[in-house]
Amino acid sequence: MELRHLRYFIAVAEELHFGRAAERLRITQPPLSFQIQSLERELGVRLLVRGRRVELTEAGRALLDKARHAIEAADAAARAAQQAGMAVSGRLRVGYPATGIFELPPLALRSFAERFPDVGLETVVAPTGAHLEALEAKQLDVAFVRLGVLDRETMRYRTLQAEPLPVERLAGEPIVLVPHAVEPLLYRYLVSDVLGRSRVAPSVVLEATTLESACSAVAARLGVAFVAEALTGVLAVPGVVYRPFAPPAPLSKLGVAWRQDATSTTVRWFLEVLDELVAEATAGAGRRLAPVASGGVAT
Repeated sequence: MELRHLRYFIAVAEELHFGRAAERLRITQPPLSFQIQSLERELGVRLLVRGRRVELTEAGRALLDKARHAIEAADAAARAAQQAGMAVSGRLRVGYPATGIFELPPLALRSFAERFPDVGLETVVAPTGAHLEALEAKQLDVAFVRLGVLDRETMRYRTLQAEPLPVERLAGEPIVLVPHAVEPLLYRYLVSDVLGRSRVAPSVVLEATTLESACSAVAARLGVAFVAEALTGVLAVPGVVYRPFAPPAPLSKLGVAWRQDATSTTVRWFLEVLDELVAEATAGAGRRLAPVASGGVAT
């Protein structure tokens, strides 16, 4: 028995006229009569008395009440599914960058919260490595990460901002780097792409987990460190001088990562908000986004 058959039967039972029922259903009368006959054959009972007047049989009256309830339940189920598909509620767990001054992540969180006040936002501050592990363990829904997601087949990644990362002569210079375990993508990028392509053999003297510890090491003359261009104007450390790299410039990236199997409407709308903010910045119609990645050397 199909819901369509029940809808047809209800129309005839309420109109007690095949012509009016067909008009109400916006179909012609012959297929309507055929569908009612098919329903009667399937149930093995006669539902209507056809003659000069259409009348319900006892079986027809019994079916009418239950059919109405069935259609109401089906319609309610459909509405619930549609509302769930459009509504954004629940909780969104966002991995937030542990280091750096970025305008996009806080702007995205604020814009999303204003648009979807029924969603509880939970931010987890950690480096990229920890965010990727948390995403795979389903402890985060989406995360801001640097550069990409390595070769994780379970992840999807989208670049949000890219900034030139030029390289100056660093051959023979002792270097302070972020640990591979903390920022694996940034570490690999700096060592392999930035230094490697410039034919600079890295001489890492210290792995600093925070920008403050990196600058302290530079101030103590242990080596040079990569810092975000956006930080050079706001982070003044005695004994530390910032020098821009010389061109040509490779690119460093800030992006967003999420699981391949993520089906949450909340995640989808958060990505939509990010796309809108990036498009505004690119078009120059919105706020200017701050640089996102290493753009100089602290010496």
